[in-house]
Amino acid sequence: MINFLIFSVYIPPLDAHQAASTTAAEPILAEIKNTIEEYTKEPNKTTRLILAGDFNRHHPAWSHRPVSHVFTSQAEELINFFQTYKLQWCLPPGTPTYWSPSLPGKASVLDLTLTNDPAKLMKCQLYRDNYGSDHRGTYSEWDLRPERNENPKPKRAYDRADWDKIGSALLELLGQGPEISSAADLDYEVNRLVEATTTVLDQQVPLQKPSPYSKRWFTPELKSQQVIVNQVHRRWQSSCATLGSSHPITTSLFNDMRHKRREWTRTIEKVKAAHWKEFLDKAQEGHLWKAATYMRPRDPYTNIPPLKVGSEEITENDAKARVLLETFFPKMADPEIEDPVPPSEGIPWYPITELEVHRSLKAAKGTTALGKDGIITLVWKHLWPYLQKMITYIFSRSVELGHYPHQWKQARIIVLRKPGKPDYGVPEAYRPISLLNTLGKILEAVMARRLSFWAESYKLLPDTQFGGRPGRNTEQALLTLANAIDRAWLRSKVITLVAFDLTGAFNGVNDSSLDARLQAKGIPTVARRWIRSFMENRYAGISFDDFQTEISPLEHAGLAQGSPLSSILFRFFNSDLVDQPVDHHGGASAFIDDYFRWRAGQKRISPASRHGPDERDPHLTQHGVGQIIINGTVIKPSDTVKLLGVIFDKEMRWKEHVQQAVKRATQVNIALGGLRHLRPEQMRQIYQACVTPIVDYASTVWHNPLKDKIHLRTLGTVQRTALIRILSAFKTASTAALEVEAYVLPTNLRLKQRAQIVAARLSTLPEDHPGHTVVTRAVTRSNHIGSGPRFPLAETLRIMNLTRLQALETIDPTPPPPWQTLAFIEIDIEADHDKAKEKASARQKAAGITVFSDASGQQNVLGAAAHIIQHRKVCIGSMEYWSVYTAELMAIYYAISLVLKIALENWDTTASQQEPATILSDSMSALQAISNARNKSGQRIIQAVRQSARELKARGIPLRLQWVPGHYSDLGNEAADRLAKEAVGLDKEHPFQHLLSREKGFIRNRIQEEWERGWKTSKNGGHLWRIDRNLPAVRTWRMYGSLPRNRAYLLTQLRTSHSWLATHGKLHGHREDDKCECGAIETVVHVLIHCPKLKTIRQELRKKIGTAFNNISDMLGGGSQGKQGKEGDMQGGSILGAVLDFAEASQRFQSRAP
Repeated sequence: MINFLIFSVYIPPLDAHQAASTTAAEPILAEIKNTIEEYTKEPNKTTRLILAGDFNRHHPAWSHRPVSHVFTSQAEELINFFQTYKLQWCLPPGTPTYWSPSLPGKASVLDLTLTNDPAKLMKCQLYRDNYGSDHRGTYSEWDLRPERNENPKPKRAYDRADWDKIGSALLELLGQGPEISSAADLDYEVNRLVEATTTVLDQQVPLQKPSPYSKRWFTPELKSQQVIVNQVHRRWQSSCATLGSSHPITTSLFNDMRHKRREWTRTIEKVKAAHWKEFLDKAQEGHLWKAATYMRPRDPYTNIPPLKVGSEEITENDAKARVLLETFFPKMADPEIEDPVPPSEGIPWYPITELEVHRSLKAAKGTTALGKDGIITLVWKHLWPYLQKMITYIFSRSVELGHYPHQWKQARIIVLRKPGKPDYGVPEAYRPISLLNTLGKILEAVMARRLSFWAESYKLLPDTQFGGRPGRNTEQALLTLANAIDRAWLRSKVITLVAFDLTGAFNGVNDSSLDARLQAKGIPTVARRWIRSFMENRYAGISFDDFQTEISPLEHAGLAQGSPLSSILFRFFNSDLVDQPVDHHGGASAFIDDYFRWRAGQKRISPASRHGPDERDPHLTQHGVGQIIINGTVIKPSDTVKLLGVIFDKEMRWKEHVQQAVKRATQVNIALGGLRHLRPEQMRQIYQACVTPIVDYASTVWHNPLKDKIHLRTLGTVQRTALIRILSAFKTASTAALEVEAYVLPTNLRLKQRAQIVAARLSTLPEDHPGHTVVTRAVTRSNHIGSGPRFPLAETLRIMNLTRLQALETIDPTPPPPWQTLAFIEIDIEADHDKAKEKASARQKAAGITVFSDASGQQNVLGAAAHIIQHRKVCIGSMEYWSVYTAELMAIYYAISLVLKIALENWDTTASQQEPATILSDSMSALQAISNARNKSGQRIIQAVRQSARELKARGIPLRLQWVPGHYSDLGNEAADRLAKEAVGLDKEHPFQHLLSREKGFIRNRIQEEWERGWKTSKNGGHLWRIDRNLPAVRTWRMYGSLPRNRAYLLTQLRTSHSWLATHGKLHGHREDDKCECGAIETVVHVLIHCPKLKTIRQELRKKIGTAFNNISDMLGGGSQGKQGKEGDMQGGSILGAVLDFAEASQRFQSRAP
């Protein structure tokens, strides 16, 4: 049973000049909390909350215009309350509800409607009638129908599957390999493979059979208690039947039954809480993120209400399905007949290889939603050793025949709500999720990799077409625009920008138009023919509520939603739209289905921008009256425009964007507050992974690290709110002290560090990348800032060492050919140390060349060496620029040169085949990087290693790499290690440039030093400074990290002095005096050391901590343990644990209100 608890709320307003600590909301919120706790005591009753009324507070999370940081801090108590009860607002954020009668036209958002169950909300909007008040009424509709009890199809228990047995049974059932010579043969073989796989899975994989009554938290003790309760209940019922309900024995049995039942329900609540705590305590990386999913509003099972289309109300499911499909896949305009384009020089086609199919399969997520065939990707991953030849053959024949199998064209479409819509009675408030067959998606991923390689290698796409391309992201697209605006403004020109949002982008792709573009780009005919088949004759069935339609043709399918191939094909489709160079006159840029074009001119609307396709959101960067006329429609410029998640305003002051960032981050902060019993370490990890990326997104575009103090005050409220919850701290504690305790960088330093890292990353781009042009101009601009307009990237470069940036490596984002195989015959990485030693010893006794490689670091300098009978040693350079990992890679690189030299000296002209040479390396990470090369720091060294191996292979010298444990008493390994140490101090001899990864480390160290200087000169955290002089340090976070929340609550009070003690109560107006029960001033030191009232329990403390009792710093985890601390000394038996036990036993650090 679900009950709704509805509150009508009024909170008196605050004057703008009142202090943030002064609040009229506290007694009202306390009353609401008490009521909620009273009505949620019973465990078998589910209670949902609805709050509506005049809250009289301003905050970016719900306001429609920029909010001062003063007003934001006044709303902090409301935000904490919303966090506690996971309340989400129902009206779309930014909907004004109050119009000032004294200031006509001025509006505010003062009235809120909130709930902790937004899935029940069907409609929330302003009431249509104005009844004479300066506040507008809010109209909401709620779905109070009971949820249906679904009977989902049982899932397979893949964790209990015997994959060897399944693979053997499947091979036996499939029999001889297929022969595919036609499209019909291909469809038949695909159906046979899927049916055989399904049959074997049904036979071999057990089904999960969870009882609908089973609970993970239910224990044997609860079962025993339940048996007792049921026995007492039956005795009472029997007495009622025999003696009557009013008999004294019956009454006594009833009271006994009620007492036992209450004990049982209270025990249930305790066990449930303990089970959740245990789950979180054991939560490693995987379980922690599963717990984090509970903080997001889910897409529960909800009924779709009657849909309104025009004046018609649709109630039948068949009609709803038809309307939803028409909304999701509308008919698009017929394509214009394009003049035939002569094809470019053809790109060669290479057959599909098992290696590239396996790479795409490994990259796919194993538990993606299954399609119509009911087989998840995990199955194909496990069965790959058995089916690799058959799958590769099917894929190859599919492309060669130009036929995409019919079964893989069928999709299941699930209907989900779009969050935050005011009315769910219209079809536009829903979105589709297409579930495709997983094996078909692997083939699509193979083709997508090839298209991506062709696009980057042959420069088939415009440089400013960002998104879904290696080495290109939204921030680079926005920096390209910001750079153009800055360049125009410096020349006293005006930028006219027109933004396009391409509605229904993927389903609007016409196969004939796409084929013409692919042909013009020179895409191989075999690939184009297959892509045409991929797009044709798509089928789908739609599912919502308990209704599902039959699979039927989609007339306007376009590109399949959810396919890994659709994104790259769409980029080819709209490439002509973006094919305009960025220069002094203007430019164009796109990111998937977002497109914007700009022109620079002396007037506010340049003539070239007056006419064009369906423009939306025109925007000017200067004041003035201008307009664009499109097909007779006048479109006027707006003050702001949202581009790729960043709100540009016409003066580039970024107030609106900062407010938007705070709004989104606050919503996640509120959801984070709903995760109970998380340890501080876990909450900190989730905060840094889920909240800070929202605030920091594209910060190099809008944040100036040398200025922007007002923006930083507003942004800092997000971090402060989160840290108060993470540390269970008092709201009066300073933000600086909380950041030091949680070891979280202050907001200004975090943004500064990110800006410098982004600038360093841009400096590694190749010259033909648009980001390289931006950073090159920013370097020049940084030397001529003057009084001109702000350009944040140039301001960032002003505080960086440009010489270091110029010495960085170049990282080419172009992917390698997907079909290319490794030049090594084997890269053997044996995880077992003993087996690895045996293999290394056997390798040295076998025929062929064996070379040992190693690297070493001493006195901040690295060396590398390769050893055989001959040897070579090279000084890598300072650890400030190089890492041990890259030194190991260079050692392998020079070992290959030794292999070539020895092989040529001992070349056997009579042998038909040379024995393979082996390089033994004790760096597992280096061997893994060579095996799986990526576009990251150290790319050039890995490319040199792989190229050297290819040259050896071309000379007929096979090469293998093998891992060997370091320092395992082998003469060759020890000699390589000794030579690497001898190489330290020699002159640098290698041709490689400094690493980006080391530059990032250098930046982080500088920011850390700046944080330390700022804390030492800060006026905040006086008590913390006295007890711990070595802050900030990771040691403090290790103290808090593993503590349960109730213990972290005590530690925060002890270290910050913001506590329930009398001195703090008097300072903030909660008490009239600062006296302890003994008459002395009640401070942390007094309670721990001197208070005579605690003498008895203090004796136990002195026994546990010994001489540490003489030093308050040692008692509270002060700096005597150094900056790193001792991780193992932070547990219950330590000094700190004993102090926390004493603090808890003293009962001084908890509320003592009557």
